[in-house]
Amino acid sequence: MKHNQWLMAFVGGIVLGILFLCSSPGLCTQINSTADQVPGDCQLMWSYIEAADALNANLSRIDQALGDACLALSRTGLEGPKVQQILRNLTLTDPSIIDCTAISANGAILEIEPEEFQYIKGTNVGYQEQFKKIMVSRSPMGFAMITTLEGFYALLVSDPVFNENGQFIGVAGILINSTEFFGSILAPRQPEEKADFWIMRAEDRRVLYDTDATHIGMTLSDPEFLQFPELQNLGKRVEQERTGYGTYEFFDQDHKNIVKKGVYWTTLANKGDEIRLMLTIEME
Repeated sequence: MKHNQWLMAFVGGIVLGILFLCSSPGLCTQINSTADQVPGDCQLMWSYIEAADALNANLSRIDQALGDACLALSRTGLEGPKVQQILRNLTLTDPSIIDCTAISANGAILEIEPEEFQYIKGTNVGYQEQFKKIMVSRSPMGFAMITTLEGFYALLVSDPVFNENGQFIGVAGILINSTEFFGSILAPRQPEEKADFWIMRAEDRRVLYDTDATHIGMTLSDPEFLQFPELQNLGKRVEQERTGYGTYEFFDQDHKNIVKKGVYWTTLANKGDEIRLMLTIEME
């Protein structure tokens, strides 16, 4: 199934489920009636659907722009003024993009934009796990969370580049400020109180985005989270299950009291690391 078809099926399935809920007389008003029931109302769930849809659409847009750039690079090669222009145009795809690179088959950065990052040109990134995977698979690797050369976390999306004869000649990549990317989409859609959207990578349970900026980059194995056994058990489920619902205890939004929370999660469309969109709601 093509990416866009998968995305429409994914969103459509959730929408049909919510339509069923919202069309059931009195059901939406009953969802919060007791602390033992699944929390959330229809408006909140619609916001959750819209957030997932917006994230998927923007991930798809960046992925498509990279694919188009790779086709152009197949004709130009990976060095020279034309390559610089292709990469320069690629940086304009989204404000959260840090840089765009053309990398040789042996891992050397041949071209990079914007110009302020020219000092990285010539650096070899062949040791990076993402590059090793694409060298073996010769296929797009999707979005992956990496530690940059500058020492901060970012999203990297990489595609192989083939010349017009079909020969593999290297890799094109986009590096994205994940906090800025997720924040620009989720911040305007955040619930008003006692609920919030956040992002976690499934593989290592690392927080990629949170309304509490101090949590970004942390994993559920960090000391602040380890003191909550229910959260640890839930983290294992989130790692293994693409969608779900669970409860756990954690600090409230003011970080003063420990409260019971319910959390929904779903998986964003991505060929790389599995990324979960989380909706946490404080339970009465």
